[in-house]
Amino acid sequence: MTSLLRRGLSLLGILLGWQLALPAVANTCSWDNTPPGPMDFQADVGNVYVPRDAAIGSIFGPKERLLFTNSQNSAEIRCSTDGSVVLEFNARATSPMVSGINACTDPTKIFQTNIDGVGVCITLEFPFNGTGSTTFYPVNGVPTVPFDAVTIRRMISPFLLWRLRNKVTLVKTGPIAPGAHTLNRQLFDGFFTGLGLGLRYGLHGTIIQSQCAVGANPVSVDPVPLGDWNTSDFTHPGFTTAPTRFSITLSSCEADPTDTDQATAYIRLDGANGSQPVGDGSDGVFSLSNGSAAAGMGIQILHEDGVTPVPLGADVSFGTIENNKDKTLGFTARFYQTAERSEINGGNAEGALAFTLTYQ
Repeated sequence: MTSLLRRGLSLLGILLGWQLALPAVANTCSWDNTPPGPMDFQADVGNVYVPRDAAIGSIFGPKERLLFTNSQNSAEIRCSTDGSVVLEFNARATSPMVSGINACTDPTKIFQTNIDGVGVCITLEFPFNGTGSTTFYPVNGVPTVPFDAVTIRRMISPFLLWRLRNKVTLVKTGPIAPGAHTLNRQLFDGFFTGLGLGLRYGLHGTIIQSQCAVGANPVSVDPVPLGDWNTSDFTHPGFTTAPTRFSITLSSCEADPTDTDQATAYIRLDGANGSQPVGDGSDGVFSLSNGSAAAGMGIQILHEDGVTPVPLGADVSFGTIENNKDKTLGFTARFYQTAERSEINGGNAEGALAFTLTYQ
């Protein structure tokens, strides 16, 4: 009995000695080297193109672009806890937020940048997304700034921070002026237990609106000559004359040269000066304009092939625009008989259309 008791006491002494030998844990956050921070993170999104007519609330550029952003100074944060102390991280907005825009994971967390019409959502990744043992857990589940996060268990190894994994989502929040705009905005500060202000975060880059210029005389020939025809040529409704080619040129186009999903040019044709679509406008036929003496006919507008009608009152795609290149939209036009032969009258026959360009 004595021998067994001694062995038990000896084993207990070994266990107690091992426990007492555990290294002390700081249970706080501190600067790991000198000079101390705060750390300065400046994320760069590069050149980002946005279609001129993108809808409010639409996301442009790469969706949730993941950036690895290094601190601009040599400061580094170290946090550790044995689980008895909860450490906190608080990401606090320093830029105004935008309301009423339905975009991003949380529509209430869209920052307004220094560019009118451009907002941004920032989501932090490891070690603020609750994955792994050396991490902070977002209180509300998603580390989209602003947010609070805490440690909830003992860290197996210290938390070290000198780089941020961050997702950037750019959002159109309103009209954006044409041309290139410099993005430069401080968005939020980060606070740590034991340190107070530990990091600052800013966003940089260039936002470029994809579009083309319309010169003073964009139509190749205006008015488009449809030729002289005898009334006897118009033999039945649906008769058409030979088509005349013309084009509309868009110049100085700006588009993302690296994106395969480039902005597309759309054109919408609507009647002007008294000209109106005939029927639903799907066959591209419109009536003669005010001041025309001729009757019983209209004008039909078609694509460059001279066969396919261009629907009126609708946005029609004419393909992508290329950066630093002109874009030519090709058309043909011809007279189109709309009445019986007995109702055809001679005289001047004119029609007018207005065009509206959009880019998506």
